[in-house]
Amino acid sequence: MFLLLVTLVAFTPMHAYLTAKVLGKVGVLPQSAPLLTSGRNTLRQRSMVLHGIPKLFRWLVELYPAITQSVGQGLSGRGNSMVVDNFYLDMNGIIHTCTHSNNDKLVELDEREMFKRIFAYTDRLYKLVKPTRLMFLAIDGVAPRAKMNQQRSRRFRSSKEREALLADYVAREGKMPDVESFDSNCITPGTDFMFRLGVAFRRWIDYKMETDPFWREGAEVVFSGPDVPGEGEHKVMDMIRKEQAEDPDHVPGKYRHCMYGLDADLIMLSLVTHEPYFVLLRETMKARRQNKDALSYGTDDFELLEVSLLRQMLKQHFRSVGREMDMEAEIADKAAVDSGGDTNSNALPAVRFDLERVIDDFVFMCFFVGNDFLPCVPHLDIADGSLNLMMNTYSDMLPKMGGYLTDKEAMHLPRLELFMQEIARREPLYFQQRAAEEKDPAYADDGYQDHYYGVKFGMEVGDIEARKKLVQNYMDGLAWVLAYYHKGCSSWNWFFPQLYCPLATDMKNLTDMVVGFEVGTPFTPLLQLLSVLPPQSSAFLPPSYSYLMTDEASPILENYPLDFTVDANGKKQSWESIVKIPFIDEKGMLSAVNAIDHSTELSESERLRNIPGEEHRFVPPEPLSLEDARDKARKTSGGWSRSDSALVGSGGRGGRGGGRNGGRRRG
Repeated sequence: MFLLLVTLVAFTPMHAYLTAKVLGKVGVLPQSAPLLTSGRNTLRQRSMVLHGIPKLFRWLVELYPAITQSVGQGLSGRGNSMVVDNFYLDMNGIIHTCTHSNNDKLVELDEREMFKRIFAYTDRLYKLVKPTRLMFLAIDGVAPRAKMNQQRSRRFRSSKEREALLADYVAREGKMPDVESFDSNCITPGTDFMFRLGVAFRRWIDYKMETDPFWREGAEVVFSGPDVPGEGEHKVMDMIRKEQAEDPDHVPGKYRHCMYGLDADLIMLSLVTHEPYFVLLRETMKARRQNKDALSYGTDDFELLEVSLLRQMLKQHFRSVGREMDMEAEIADKAAVDSGGDTNSNALPAVRFDLERVIDDFVFMCFFVGNDFLPCVPHLDIADGSLNLMMNTYSDMLPKMGGYLTDKEAMHLPRLELFMQEIARREPLYFQQRAAEEKDPAYADDGYQDHYYGVKFGMEVGDIEARKKLVQNYMDGLAWVLAYYHKGCSSWNWFFPQLYCPLATDMKNLTDMVVGFEVGTPFTPLLQLLSVLPPQSSAFLPPSYSYLMTDEASPILENYPLDFTVDANGKKQSWESIVKIPFIDEKGMLSAVNAIDHSTELSESERLRNIPGEEHRFVPPEPLSLEDARDKARKTSGGWSRSDSALVGSGGRGGRGGGRNGGRRRG
């Protein structure tokens, strides 16, 4: 058993050193929880809001407006002559954009045309950024079990939205559509759609390397398809860490990095690389809201988030704290010299300001407002100013608590407890206001904690042991996510086993907690499909698997409800609501799948879809040296010509493997 141990440092009791803050008004939200079985108005608020970006991205831009700017005439053609060496694409955003664009419309299924659009968009981004050294294309493969709960929730909701669109169409037209409509749930590793996309992508890259002059002397291309386990953005992180570890001459800043994607996690992940030259590329909110055809986007429809500037803005934000810490450290060092090393052993150590540690703590604090793996702490919401509250509280506490909240993938539990108990001061006021909004007076009482745990978890009043177990599960979750960001997946099997988070007021007595995980192995692609897809999408599975989702005789049928409710849980937006569906019974599911004879009940193509794959490297035939490539990028103007075509070449050479290996590597 592999144990990820949390760093535990002896706890020193501290004097009260923080004054109560003036608490701003906390937003409160209606209690109503709509049933996702019908209802046009409810379902027209799309759930595909791309992982919290509208909140986190907006919060960052409002706090630090200088960190974003329009791409304009391209990265390399701008006045600052910025050149990108390594370009990483989180491809699932492109796949969704080029197939259905998250629009509230039924989309005709035309797989060939969709593939062409995906290839064309990829080609345009490549020629916009013009990386000199590496382009890494990462499609989501099988995810860790910790992510599957969120994937399952999103896909069940998506199926209900599609049903509502079909019902609207029939009511309007008096008949079913004449053509097959596109079910975006096929964008899941293990489906025939994604298998064929992976094969076509490799053939297309081969074709571009042979026929397109830009590609022939361009960057090396690495393709990690849907058959390679791991989320796209974390495949990128694994690639960055691998290159850093394998390069004996690596120093931060040796290469300049750009990552494309819509997921808010990319901001946090790029920060924890601690690379000084890093930018994120994304479409502007204006372009996405206009529902323009993605292939009509010009360079002004893209923007950059300059992580390098964000790092500097964070440094400025904590500038006075840094001065105070460094001054106290100087005084402590001088006192130690004057006393001959005889210091007060009970005093907290004086710690110098370290921007990299502060950045890691900032990323860690963002976990508390929720992510793909853990629910948010109930009274914390970006829209209500919770990140501002945490940053201000952290600024006050950092010089006085003897160190930082984290050390890379390790949490300091005593300091975390101090921090959470200070943050918890806001909790009673939040529930008082929630009581008024939801017309639930029990939330306004002193016993609001018991009411919360009774409603959300079915706990008995005063069940302290159940609360402790929940807090332990949450600490496990924090440790897992922190390790996932800094080191990669520490356990493929672990997941947070609840829909809701414990209260901040119960996050105490943390010092003696120890967390550990079994590493485990990824699910097979077909097993992931069985874990995350709703019964309405059962056709994406082989018949012997889809039977388990739909047949009354299935031993695991209860895992696939046709209808379900959602719980607003104090949130304003429909996409933030909690989808109340059962967690997968993994043991029962594995037992049912093991009863399938895969050699006779699956076709050859279905068996191929279930085999894990590997990354493929494509080396350009006429590569430039790194310095020549950089020089060329500086001289050429950015952007692309809309006559550039990537709509051909999805056939080309190459079978299931595809790709070229070997060749000269730049840098």
